[in-house]
Amino acid sequence: MSVGINYSILRNAALFKNLSDDVLRELAQYCYYTQLIAGETLFEQNEPGDAIYVLEEGQIHIVRRYPSGEEIILATEGPYYVIGELSMLANQPRTGDVVAVSDCRLIGLERARFVEVCERMPVVAQQTLSHLGQRLYQMNLLVREHAIRNVAARVASALLLLCGGRNGVVENEIRLTRIARAVAIDADVVSRLLHKWQQQGYITFDGRRLEIHDVDTLETIAG
Repeated sequence: MSVGINYSILRNAALFKNLSDDVLRELAQYCYYTQLIAGETLFEQNEPGDAIYVLEEGQIHIVRRYPSGEEIILATEGPYYVIGELSMLANQPRTGDVVAVSDCRLIGLERARFVEVCERMPVVAQQTLSHLGQRLYQMNLLVREHAIRNVAARVASALLLLCGGRNGVVENEIRLTRIARAVAIDADVVSRLLHKWQQQGYITFDGRRLEIHDVDTLETIAG
């Protein structure tokens, strides 16, 4: 680690981009550099969230480990990505490992120092709240989009089971409530989705009679 950070570098990070030069100079006084070689771990899952980092050079993986032993790469990030701000601000354990994909140079700032600056300069706390609010908004959109895709996949899978993976009329009478129970989704949601697919020409459904016109598309939706 070495002290001596050019304050203007901090503005490249989303968390600090709207702060004035004076505020960035104050923050930079408490920052330090740390280096990682490819394959080295910055911190591990469940370690204390006692610092924040800005990746200045290189690339990192964010890895989540599960009790089963499975490891999943949640994201790969490059320069000026802000690392570990959520666990640091909440004073909670890290939610994943951060591993260097290539040689990296990072700017670190300890939680205690960050809190001190926030107390003296409320604008830092205000900017942090704005940053977290934007992240929460984006995450909320992603969750909703994922939920919509998941609903469509479940309904498409149910239709494929009913039709045996073939285009044509399903032999048995099919009721909307039966499909909704099968996929554990509210009937109104299923109704809107089936109506949309009918308009797109994938199916025909009149409340009892189901005909599949485009089984290939349904298979794609089902994943």
